[in-house]
Amino acid sequence: REVRARARTEHARTGTRTEAETRGARMTSPSPSASSSDDDRAARGDVEGAGDDAEPLLGASRARSPRFGGSAGAGAGGSTARRKTIYGHPVGLAVVGATEMWERFGYYAARALLVLYATKILSDATFDVDRVFGLRAIGQMASGYDFSTHAASAGAMAARKVAAEETSARLYGWFACLTYLTPVFGGVISDAILGSHRSALVGATIMAIGYAAMATEWAFVIGLVLVCVGNGAFKPSMSTQLSALYAKDDPRRDQGFSIFYCCINIGAFFSPLIAGTVRVYFGYGAAFASAAIGMACALVIYTTNRRYILDSRVEVIDSTRLDVRDEEFGGDTTPLTSPPAANDKNSFAKMLDLMRENVNAMMATLIVCVAGVAFSVVYEQQGSTLMIFADEHINLHGLPTEFVAALNPALVLALTPAVTMVWERQAKTNSEPHQVTKIALGCGLLATSFAVLMFGALPVDSHASPVRVSVIWIVLNQIFLTAGGMLTLSV
Repeated sequence: REVRARARTEHARTGTRTEAETRGARMTSPSPSASSSDDDRAARGDVEGAGDDAEPLLGASRARSPRFGGSAGAGAGGSTARRKTIYGHPVGLAVVGATEMWERFGYYAARALLVLYATKILSDATFDVDRVFGLRAIGQMASGYDFSTHAASAGAMAARKVAAEETSARLYGWFACLTYLTPVFGGVISDAILGSHRSALVGATIMAIGYAAMATEWAFVIGLVLVCVGNGAFKPSMSTQLSALYAKDDPRRDQGFSIFYCCINIGAFFSPLIAGTVRVYFGYGAAFASAAIGMACALVIYTTNRRYILDSRVEVIDSTRLDVRDEEFGGDTTPLTSPPAANDKNSFAKMLDLMRENVNAMMATLIVCVAGVAFSVVYEQQGSTLMIFADEHINLHGLPTEFVAALNPALVLALTPAVTMVWERQAKTNSEPHQVTKIALGCGLLATSFAVLMFGALPVDSHASPVRVSVIWIVLNQIFLTAGGMLTLSV
């Protein structure tokens, strides 16, 4: 009521037309976008604005401000047809996609380098492990081996190498775990305090600092922690802003997300190629610095083109909102009709009752979750044990080992159109497999990928042939692994 009262006061003061008058003008005017753009924005601002003492909704007063560079109809209440588009999609999609592409460039570069770097320095008996802050303690925790001791005999060197591989694999596992876990907490903080815009800025900045710290030997572990923290703030905020570009019933929504994931895989494909090449010629420090440069590019693209995301947003104005501060700046958005959380003391009990009433559904969910955990345990081996195996036992014909990490995103880009076509054809004939069936097929393909690699590794174990085997084994492994991931992760 307060919002509407302020809107009416502002409307009377400025003398702008109401939304109904604007629609009428559009019906009678031969050129609606040229003559009434300012009035359209003013009318929307009157309805959506909250006065001078409250944060405006996205696309309200900001659509009139040259700071955000909005165009006619590009604000919160603007028609989708009148917003700027690129090939039928909001301009903001290009900004979000490019930002995410460069962010993933940094992440997958560090991901490809992490295990190789940790294994290299820990296997070196002459390396002083205390030069890397915290790495000695991590080694003792992960493998029970004290890397400060100097191995002299061949047996001691072999034991050190095994411990180094075990430590690096577990270090990668902890890193991957935190990068998936921290967005859960980051999303809560973004919703309650920061908002998606500030979360993206904070997260991108922290990640850029983290990658730069990884490029310095002493702060390598600190950099890993910073990347995990920054990822937790950045990742959910970008998904939120992507969702805001499309209405829930917009038929372009699925295509927009597909383009977004395509951008992710483009960044994931090029990053190991560039980072591996940089590592060969300039060393690991420069390679990790390339990840920091990629993250800095993401930050620059996002901050300099933020206005296009604002102009492309689709906002639904809900008069039941108690607080009109938009999600960009955080704040409470609890509807007036909802009871306060403090008064709902039986919410947990109600949840338990629902679980009891839907036992079959809960059991199915539990089974899917267990399968998902098992799938992720095996799928993430491509960043740890597969990289070690490729580095030591695959004949890459002189190519950097990091190039192996580019196979998965390349195959995703290559196979996605074919898989999508098959699913669409099956959907038309009502023969598309059930989601659980897709998960089962994906798990089977993933198991097959490592069965293939097991046969490829037999000569290595038996020493019946040269230690390095053909690269075709890792390629076959990645084909089955990618196909399994496309079936399971898409569900």
